[in-house]
Amino acid sequence: MAMDAIYVIALGAMVAGFVQGLSGFAFGMVAMSFWAWALDPRLAATLAVFGALTGQIIAAFSVRRGFDMRLLWPFIAGGLLGIPIGVAVLPHLDMDLFKAVLGGLLVLWCPAMLFSRQLPRVTAGGRVADAIVGVTGG
Repeated sequence: MAMDAIYVIALGAMVAGFVQGLSGFAFGMVAMSFWAWALDPRLAATLAVFGALTGQIIAAFSVRRGFDMRLLWPFIAGGLLGIPIGVAVLPHLDMDLFKAVLGGLLVLWCPAMLFSRQLPRVTAGGRVADAIVGVTGG
């Protein structure tokens, strides 16, 4: 592995960790915006999952008293189901299209969230929607 790739990995991890620390999510998206340029997609995805999981576990221990496991199970089950699906799809991705879609999503979503005064409240969907979100995250 070239020294430049190590710098890209470290920079991506630091920026993604900072964003996850501020927002509570998005480690994978931010890290992949760096790592997709320097790493094999499977390695980048593995690092993104590991980094996001590590950050979420650390955060979970700091707020564990506020957890309601009945509400969390659909997300956890969906995430566990989504991981093998994502791993199976990963080798078939067109990397140029992946980079463009990820970059476009970040360019549109980040300013929209930054400048929104109040986020909309989600009141529909229930546990099925929670599980679908888990699958997508996995």
